[in-house]
Amino acid sequence: MRGSGDGVMRRLLNFLLIKRTLNLPLTISTVTGDLKLERKSSIKNQRGSALIFVYLLILVLLILGIAIVSAVINEGRVAERERRTRQAFYIAEAGMEQALYDLRQDFLNDSSSPSWSDGNIHGYSIGPNTSSYYSLPYTDTSLNGGNYSVQLKNSSSGSAVWVKSTGSIGDVSQTIQVYAIISNLSIWNNAIFAGAGAAGAMVNGNVNIRGSVHILGTGLSSTDLAIDLGGTAELVGNNYNSLAAGLKAKVPTLPTTVVNGETVSTLNAKLRVKHGIVGLSGSSTVGEPNVAGNSDKEFVDGSYVTDGFSGNQGTNSVYSDNGWSNGYDLGDAVTFPSLSDPYPGYANYQAYLRANALVINDATQLAELANITPSSSFSYSGANGGISANGGALTISGIVYIEGGTLGMNKAGSDKTLTYSGEGSILATGNVSINVNLVTNGNNSFPANIMGVMTPGNITFNEANIDVMGLFYGESQIISQKQTDVLGTFISNYFNMGTNVPSIFQVPDTVNNLPPGMIGGDPYWTTTIVSWEKL
Repeated sequence: MRGSGDGVMRRLLNFLLIKRTLNLPLTISTVTGDLKLERKSSIKNQRGSALIFVYLLILVLLILGIAIVSAVINEGRVAERERRTRQAFYIAEAGMEQALYDLRQDFLNDSSSPSWSDGNIHGYSIGPNTSSYYSLPYTDTSLNGGNYSVQLKNSSSGSAVWVKSTGSIGDVSQTIQVYAIISNLSIWNNAIFAGAGAAGAMVNGNVNIRGSVHILGTGLSSTDLAIDLGGTAELVGNNYNSLAAGLKAKVPTLPTTVVNGETVSTLNAKLRVKHGIVGLSGSSTVGEPNVAGNSDKEFVDGSYVTDGFSGNQGTNSVYSDNGWSNGYDLGDAVTFPSLSDPYPGYANYQAYLRANALVINDATQLAELANITPSSSFSYSGANGGISANGGALTISGIVYIEGGTLGMNKAGSDKTLTYSGEGSILATGNVSINVNLVTNGNNSFPANIMGVMTPGNITFNEANIDVMGLFYGESQIISQKQTDVLGTFISNYFNMGTNVPSIFQVPDTVNNLPPGMIGGDPYWTTTIVSWEKL
């Protein structure tokens, strides 16, 4: 070693101190004997591990890339299938719409006895079958790259049917099924149809109404009462369980439906009130609680009241398939017809009737028609209509126009029955009063025989315990304050039903057997989806 021993020791101690502080390796040159501190590089030793890390990173990125590409491809497949599923569903809906159109047209084009159970659906000779589906033979069902097929299954009613439509595109299919019914929104397809109204309730008192009630209430506010019933009134009944057996035998059997597995008869009754509140007090109800085991449908088919219910019973007394909270559902599709409404080619509808009727304006004849009794005997006829009476038997045909007089039917002593036959309508420019039994002769005789009565004024029923069969339009008011049973329809702007429980029973077949000339007689068919499901 160079230098003195002390120098060497100092240098050695300094190197050791630096080595300890910096953690550097100490080397001694074998040639010179010098002490050296060296920093050994670790880069060379770490090159292998860095390369492995790079390989691992590439592998991870490659796996992630494959996963992302796979996810994108799968997502695309899912999206494409979802697109085709939606497209198949829309195609199924298109098939359903075509079927519903054909079903409605079937009724529009058959004015005599429209039915979905007569073996012909809008020109297609198919069905009926209540146990299994049969196909509508559509020849061109291609739509947007797919196609549809439609099948029908009949119900026990000729105005209700099951419809199943399947839409397909590629290997994807979607099927929807509905239960559809068709209804005639004619004003005559009701027990009561009411128009504008006035101050106070349009329908009041204590009354038993069996069949649909349709009230427009055009002149009422949302706080006015359209209906104010008390006592034991039933505003809308859906069956004939309170109809006398003798009268029931004169009208067609009601259609049936299935409720909770039971086949029951039904009037397909609905309550519709566009404007005004329905007041229910005492024991008055809309519909009735369901009774298992009988042959009648108690719940009404629907309630559509925009301004709601009041009275000390209110919604507690509403028994309807759709509850009580639904608003009026027909918009402005239905209006109240007036005799003063314009009519093509005439000043108004009343002028049309006069031009196409047997016009009676002779004073003697007017006096006879103002007091028709079971002992009356007369006969007036012409090219457009006729009316005659003989020993309590009336015959009516065509249109009879009573100009400048009233129409009255009254009892003769204890005899208070007029039995009529034929199909005809009477318009009286004055008021009408009916105070006798006015019925058709024989079982199942109404509405094969049917009389319609119209007036711009009032129609009054003012005799207790009488039975009346017919269609009645009193534009101003209809008054029925005593125990009168009416089979048919009342149409007016205002009703006064008194407190003695008159009864009105809708006869569904009348809407297909209207006498000539009845105002508002054109049918207005609408198809309603009762149930809908995706299979």
